Amino acid sequence: MRVVLLVLTSLFGTAFAIEQTSRDEAVQWLERMNQAVLSVNYEGHFVYQCGKSLEAMYIRHENGVQGPRESLSSLTGLPREVIRDAHSITVITNQNGKLQVSQQPAVGKLTPLKSLQLGELEQNYDLHMGGTTRVAGRTGVAILLLPKDDLRYGYRLVLDKMSALPLELTVIDSQNVMQSRIMFTDLRITDVDLVSLQGEDGSREPENGEPGIRLAGLEESAKPVDITHKQPLKEVQQTDASWQFEAIPKGFRLISHQRSSTTDLHHFVFSDGLATVSLYLEPMKEGDKAFEGFTTLGSMKVLGRQFKQYQLTVVGEVPSRTLELLANSIRPSSS
Repeated sequence: MRVVLLVLTSLFGTAFAIEQTSRDEAVQWLERMNQAVLSVNYEGHFVYQCGKSLEAMYIRHENGVQGPRESLSSLTGLPREVIRDAHSITVITNQNGKLQVSQQPAVGKLTPLKSLQLGELEQNYDLHMGGTTRVAGRTGVAILLLPKDDLRYGYRLVLDKMSALPLELTVIDSQNVMQSRIMFTDLRITDVDLVSLQGEDGSREPENGEPGIRLAGLEESAKPVDITHKQPLKEVQQTDASWQFEAIPKGFRLISHQRSSTTDLHHFVFSDGLATVSLYLEPMKEGDKAFEGFTTLGSMKVLGRQFKQYQLTVVGEVPSRTLELLANSIRPSSS
């Protein structure tokens, strides 16, 4: 019996050591990835799959002295280009041969390659190495991020073995059903600067009286190039103390709160180190009908309800229960 106990103890100890090694290696790779997405310039094509929907995109990313500059073009559906610099996001679409341009303050990132908060990540996910694979013609290493509860989904991340840039990100629910997948089909690492697409004031500069659309898809079908709509930058203020949350879902924390001084639209962003959830509060006008219940927007779940005189909308690639907990937790600070 003593010999059996010693053997079992040895086996359990070996299994724990292997698990710890796998976790430590996964953390090291994620640390490398965080450095790569902040310092590496790249461009390439990727596909975004959600259910039966499949979209193809082209992205260029540059890290400059004034912050990252990115351009994202749709290669399927409506021709569309999104350009982001340190100051603004410019959206350009081609409808019936005419260009429509809108602009807003720079918020978030265009790139699907985002850095992770490792401290929070390890509190909410178990990290494991998943072996070697091949994506976009490049050798990659797979990392599994398995949720510790039912408030979030699981993830399979493939990192380029040479640069540590993400090549693929697959989101899987508790029934092992894929919710979404982002996968590069080709990726080129480059130190070449992006061609300047914006003027010093953050707006696109025309060339010979016409906007200089340089990315594939937009210039091909635009005939009499004409900007039919240009929306000025909206005034946005940072967080105030009007609202509070009594019971944020475990593992999530408020990372951003912005309010429009013109429309009183509030936008809260929560994160668990990987998944993010947005909560919007928009004042309702007399006669407005509130959106109530659940719906889906691509891979995102959406929950809506009327909250006092506001339309409350919660959006995130998370289980429905997480959206409900957030929606139930908001309170006016004065109450």
